[in-house]
Amino acid sequence: MPLDEVEELDVDGICRVLANHGVEFVVIGGVAGIIHGSTMITRDFDMVPRRGENLDRLASALVELGAEVRFAGKVRNLGHGEWLTAASTWNFDTRLGKFDVLFSPSGAGDFDFLAQTALIGTLGVGLTVLVASLDDLIAMKESAGRPKDLLALPILRWLRDRGPDEDEPG
Repeated sequence: MPLDEVEELDVDGICRVLANHGVEFVVIGGVAGIIHGSTMITRDFDMVPRRGENLDRLASALVELGAEVRFAGKVRNLGHGEWLTAASTWNFDTRLGKFDVLFSPSGAGDFDFLAQTALIGTLGVGLTVLVASLDDLIAMKESAGRPKDLLALPILRWLRDRGPDEDEPG
């Protein structure tokens, strides 16, 4: 199936490939909201990677995922990930769904900033991932201000304000 026809998002599969390559990242966006308990649907996987050597591992994972830069073409194995620093945001189509890489999302900081308050979430396949805190997710959604982000805010605020729950990550 051509990548432009991939409708299904396989978060577990994407995270398994990232883990197999040793990629360090924080999950943000709709998937992070779902891990926290949101019922909103998302069609892409958003993450903030650690910079440095980690980008080499991310580049290798993108090749394994068959990633194509949306509107630009297939990712080639360049042997390093330095090319990822050419943009602050990358939008990929992969064999496992849409996958966005943001280095410094609006309303938040980079990996090091987000990792300070991130929680550990567990995916269905037993993998653990760093998940942006609800406060950071709310700040990102407020800053982005897109209609879909504004719709998510009441749910995220409710999840934050209800307090800890045994179903929450961590």
